[in-house]
Amino acid sequence: MKIYFPQLYAEVEANYDITNTVLKPLRTNLNKLNKTLPHYDKLFKTTDYDLFFTISATQENKNLVYGPLASSKRKEVLFTIFIPYKTFSCYTQQMFYILDTIAEGIIFVFNKYKVDPSGINEVFEKLKTLIAKDPERYQKWLKDLED
Repeated sequence: MKIYFPQLYAEVEANYDITNTVLKPLRTNLNKLNKTLPHYDKLFKTTDYDLFFTISATQENKNLVYGPLASSKRKEVLFTIFIPYKTFSCYTQQMFYILDTIAEGIIFVFNKYKVDPSGINEVFEKLKTLIAKDPERYQKWLKDLED
């Protein structure tokens, strides 16, 4: 199972600029945990499928996680994590808030499917430490980061 983080902001003035310099190491380190969702392992008859956590901001009171939408044909499972929109004066505080919310959403999904979420918080905490040390690096979109 491979994890991906597309972003979709359907509400005007409710979005976050989460760069590939944040999402790439997050995805890479979560995928290193080699987690799968047994329900979808059985449904797709493989562990080779994609798990998408679409990130969206909302000004409404919505559930943290929506989904799943699953496609057996494409071997994909999609959840949406809604991050309540807030403004921050500091990039680091904003990213910590966003990352904490995404972590909460992923752990919610793993718990729902009775998958041990161990390691997830550590991935997020490590990334938060890197962002705190060099926030300017993580604010930039880089062309040379391959998917």
